Amino acid sequence: MAEQRAIFGVANALALTSSGAHVAQVECLLLSGHGKLILTGNLVGEARDAAQVALSLARSRARKFGIDPADFLRTDVHFHIPGGGIARKGGPSAGLAMFVALVSAMTRKPVDSTMAFTGEISLSGAVLPIDGVLKKIKAASQAGITRLFIPSDNASQAGKLPVASRKILNAVSIQSIDEVMEMIFLGK
Repeated sequence: MAEQRAIFGVANALALTSSGAHVAQVECLLLSGHGKLILTGNLVGEARDAAQVALSLARSRARKFGIDPADFLRTDVHFHIPGGGIARKGGPSAGLAMFVALVSAMTRKPVDSTMAFTGEISLSGAVLPIDGVLKKIKAASQAGITRLFIPSDNASQAGKLPVASRKILNAVSIQSIDEVMEMIFLGK
């Protein structure tokens, strides 16, 4: 079950592995440095690309979130997805959670741990459709997630959940990272 606490620099993602879908925490730690991107965990290539896109997108919109752009030049960003022995974690759909975790770490604003995020992000800030959404929604529901942000192009799949699950889990369809940021950090 999802813990009822909020921590800055941590966001829940949904991973689809050979053993099924599950909730995975994306951790983002900021270190004094020179703008280096550090990735650990058994991440697949697409997750590494997603981390770079998340970093570039956050840097391009730093002022919008109250972040001094120069902070990125003196900070190393370390992403880690603990796996508990699960092989090959993450893919492009981890991009949205990585972006949220990074902005949370940079602004020191916590992310509600009962929220989860899935979606590939583009450099323009669009949240792109992903595979395995129904499995991910079911995994989120079983893990106690109450609010799940999914790409709007995948929204029709949320309606396929049993009614009991839909009463517990609010699947929020989004088209851009701006919508997510307004909802989780600006309280809209």
